Amino acid sequence: MPVSGTHLVDPPHVEPPLGRVTSLDGLRGFASCTVAIFHFFYAFTPGPFRSWGRTGFSVSDTPLAVLWNGHFSVAVFFALSGFVLAASAPRMLKEAPLLIGLRYFRLALPALAASLIAWFWIAGFPDAGKAAQALSGSTWFRWTHQPPIPALWQAAWEGAVQVFVETGKPLFNNPLWTMRIELMGSILIYGGYALVRGRARVPVLVAGLFGLGIAVDFSLAAFCGGALLFELRGWLKPMPMRGTLLALLGLVLGATYPGHADGPGLADAVLSRLGGDGWREAGALLVIVSFLTTPWLRDLFERPALQHLGALSFPLYLVHVPLIVGPAAWAFVHFAPMGVGGLALLFALTALATFLAASLFLVVVERPVLDGLQAVRKWGRARLAEA
Repeated sequence: MPVSGTHLVDPPHVEPPLGRVTSLDGLRGFASCTVAIFHFFYAFTPGPFRSWGRTGFSVSDTPLAVLWNGHFSVAVFFALSGFVLAASAPRMLKEAPLLIGLRYFRLALPALAASLIAWFWIAGFPDAGKAAQALSGSTWFRWTHQPPIPALWQAAWEGAVQVFVETGKPLFNNPLWTMRIELMGSILIYGGYALVRGRARVPVLVAGLFGLGIAVDFSLAAFCGGALLFELRGWLKPMPMRGTLLALLGLVLGATYPGHADGPGLADAVLSRLGGDGWREAGALLVIVSFLTTPWLRDLFERPALQHLGALSFPLYLVHVPLIVGPAAWAFVHFAPMGVGGLALLFALTALATFLAASLFLVVVERPVLDGLQAVRKWGRARLAEA
């Protein structure tokens, strides 16, 4: 999904013109890859991901955990969605139902396609997940259907409807659990922007950020935080050193892998909270601030490779799990036991297959959906303006 933002040098008292903060596209692409890495290794080498209650100090207690911390990446997704939704918010109250409806279809049509793809992979390798779980001991496979595999229509229902109205992990394509939160966040931001205008938005978003945080709904709080950053973007000036420190602080707070045991010492007490609920959403918001204020970081994530990852981010997120629980799990069992080299080869092949599948999904599903919904949005807004 494209990320909209503004030029950061506009004076704070002037509403800046909309433009793209393309570095945030790269950030979204990087986060999607992190989720895929997390799921692959959680499936086949679960040891490091079962380290809840760990003691001492390890690489999981450092910002390097951002490379495999899927929990933090999801927090980044929610904060970025708040930023994007604020950029495309309703211009008037009567536009809100149209935009909320279009947002549902923007999420549901790709989710439906991804759920159907997952059904075919699971049906094609029905015993692979169960057999891989027996070998690796990973509990991650419990979030995937085991034989007998339900009918195709149930996969369609799960992707198009169920993931938006029920909590819990979907069992055809488990990353779709975020779709309900994405829709709720969309209703929150679009509805709020339709009702609250102008300068009043900032205090309302601040209240939403802290109110939802107090209510322990950190995911929706991240939406408010992302929208708040969009509103405050005109105040943000380039500050390379402080922006770099903000990025590091965000990674320390949010990207540290959660689950360190609490203890009597100050170090254990601090480490036990890093990367946990609330901390990772706060870290995600700090990382976005750093992208808006740090020129070298923006330049890095605006490079073509990361921009391409940004274009593939939603397809990557939707297609990687079916490949892991289907053919990758089958290969893991068929060629067992796998050493480090074998697992590295399996990871490389799975990554390649994921990029190919995501590229196809981008052309066949993602872009047609975006183009179609954009046309409906333009037509609907024109009709509402005439009414």
